[in-house]
Amino acid sequence: MTAKDSVDLSVVVVTYKSKEYISRCIRSVLEATQGLSSEIIIVDNNSGDGLCDFLHAEFPGVRVIENKKNKGFAWGVNQGARLASGRYLNILNPDTQLNPDTLRVLLDYIEKHPSDCLVGARTIDEKGRSIPSCRSLPHIGNIIKYPLLLFLRGRRLKNPKRYLLDIWEQNETIDATRYNGYITGACIMTRLDFFKKMGMFDERYFLYCEDIDFDLRIKEAGYKAFFVSEASVIHLAGRSASQNPMSSLYFVDAYIRYIYKNFTFLHGIAYKACFFLFVLSWAAGRFLIIGWKEAPILLQALRRFVPYWLGGPPKLPEHG
Repeated sequence: MTAKDSVDLSVVVVTYKSKEYISRCIRSVLEATQGLSSEIIIVDNNSGDGLCDFLHAEFPGVRVIENKKNKGFAWGVNQGARLASGRYLNILNPDTQLNPDTLRVLLDYIEKHPSDCLVGARTIDEKGRSIPSCRSLPHIGNIIKYPLLLFLRGRRLKNPKRYLLDIWEQNETIDATRYNGYITGACIMTRLDFFKKMGMFDERYFLYCEDIDFDLRIKEAGYKAFFVSEASVIHLAGRSASQNPMSSLYFVDAYIRYIYKNFTFLHGIAYKACFFLFVLSWAAGRFLIIGWKEAPILLQALRRFVPYWLGGPPKLPEHG
């Protein structure tokens, strides 16, 4: 790729059975990149629903990568990043819709702050209500809170910047790393060379936790992750993951992998015990209320906590 072939911004979207809402996402990107030198790269993880043919016909200017196997979200993002030619990289979920000024706000912010950083937009639902997009990194304090949610009835702690709180208020721009936090990956932007320098996403995460793991590496390396509340994106949270009935199992696998990778042995035991209680209460809630079809998958996920030498499943697979 020569210098003259490069662009200002590469937008990478990984899809899986996203035909229902991908058009709205792409159209919002096309509007938000007007006046910018940009490219859109769609990486489809073997949707098998005619999505790629639809994209070729509907959006001929968009580059579509059609994978014959679903190797996971992190793998797909990295595949798109390797093909990208932009100075900056925007990673975007397919179930999002950018506001017209979102990308420009993020670009302006990242150019005025340390270049080796990551920035993320505020996510809102279709009614304009904030969806948590800036959280504390997983640690013993906030995971202990999760099994107590049924008793707390969903109430949050009061001070939004306390170390034990897992969700910040979403109405102010902050340096998330200052508060031991991370930015969820629905809409994040960084320099492409910085993303590669930091090792990109860990492809051992099939789905979930790749953003948490990446932000932890940023923090440990002394770099910054900024939550930019002035930039917003509509996120149909969970729509894409809901297309895969195994997403709950992937969630549990990802968190257990995160524990093994980033916690000491003793802290990992405590974290894993608390996470087991959380998954158990999650399964019970699904079985007793509305999601009874999901309960067997969550019960299957509980086997992930049993060591393979005691009859549990094999060690976590190295996806991709």
